[in-house]
Amino acid sequence: NNVAPGQCWAFKGSSGCITIKLLSPIYVTSITLEHITVHESPNSKTTSAPRCFSVWGLKSINDKEGYFFGKFMYDNCASPIQNFPMKKKSNESYEIIELKIHSNSGNPNYTCLYRVRVHGELDL
Repeated sequence: NNVAPGQCWAFKGSSGCITIKLLSPIYVTSITLEHITVHESPNSKTTSAPRCFSVWGLKSINDKEGYFFGKFMYDNCASPIQNFPMKKKSNESYEIIELKIHSNSGNPNYTCLYRVRVHGELDL
């Protein structure tokens, strides 16, 4: 369950996007992002952590107009595991979640996502 330096999804630059297909549709309630701590980092820095990001619900992988759940800020100086309740609630369930990273915590070369958790209630 522990995260280790380098065991992440890394992408070039300070912005990027990841699309997650869930096992079944859920009513999204929150999202949790996790990064390594400064103590775990080989260079004692966490500038590769995401900073500003937004969460979208998609009905299909080709959906151009997703549902905007909100824009959030990850604080790399706070707890490495941070939960973000959705700012906008949806009456619809989603099976595809898009996480857009708009900026990171200062690393100009790459951004790392160590763990992403999508929380919600099953659409029964």
